[in-house]
Amino acid sequence: MVQVTEMKDGIFIGFGYNSTVADGDSIWKFLNAWSEICSKGLVSEAACLRRLQLKGWFFDEIDYPIRIPDPEAKPATVTASSSLLQELMFHVTKENALKLEAKANDEKVSSFQAALAHIWCSMVKHSGMSREEETYCRLPIDMRRRLSPPLEEDCFGNVSQTGIARVTVGELMDNGLGWAAGKINEMERSQTHENAVASAEKWVRDVKIPVSVGSRDLVVTSSHRFDVYGNDFGWGKPIAARAGPPYVCGRMVVFQGVEEGSLDFQACLHPQVVEKLSEDVDFKEFVSL
Repeated sequence: MVQVTEMKDGIFIGFGYNSTVADGDSIWKFLNAWSEICSKGLVSEAACLRRLQLKGWFFDEIDYPIRIPDPEAKPATVTASSSLLQELMFHVTKENALKLEAKANDEKVSSFQAALAHIWCSMVKHSGMSREEETYCRLPIDMRRRLSPPLEEDCFGNVSQTGIARVTVGELMDNGLGWAAGKINEMERSQTHENAVASAEKWVRDVKIPVSVGSRDLVVTSSHRFDVYGNDFGWGKPIAARAGPPYVCGRMVVFQGVEEGSLDFQACLHPQVVEKLSEDVDFKEFVSL
């Protein structure tokens, strides 16, 4: 669903889609091609070479049919009302992302992983959780090229799965940025074909309707790799990108920043955590609110 609204000083384009049909990679590539058609009246040779892979696909080893439970039979639990949460933007410049990468002191860690680890550590630091509690960093992983055999990069659909880095609060606080970034990197590297098959088999055996996550989770959606600001529908390039609901505590929607190499995180947190982050000098050294 797409809605275009003319505003006093610009044009707002809103869109929504069901993630059972397509993931973020598919949707942003669709928008990239659509905007190119609108602004230029044609599709580039590179875009023409991209063919939507519409053939139905699932793991051969998985038995059918898949029994989907009635979502109304057991309502999903909600951990926090959106009225009790505060939404704000975190901005990390390219320079600060590289500084965090260097501070992590691990050649395998990317600047994005280091920035995410910095936010995760800071959020948990002010969460009020005990050292024994577990905290999770959930991150969507594009599995197209990780499968065996790999799928085409332009395969349209939902070919992502959620990777979860699990640690205790005490471990996170004691070991710091480099260790946390390493855990995120380790989790990403563990997403293999075998891991995906095992997850699919488990899901088919016991299909669960997604429920709200708890305040201990850092739930990352979208990706800094999606081409957001390259879209031009004929009215000029975008000046900002924002995500809509659902509003759950700990959700962190990632966008590439307007400036090349920078990162934007649309965060949804408890007001008391936001207040403490706004006063945290160490956090604000690398992140602007």
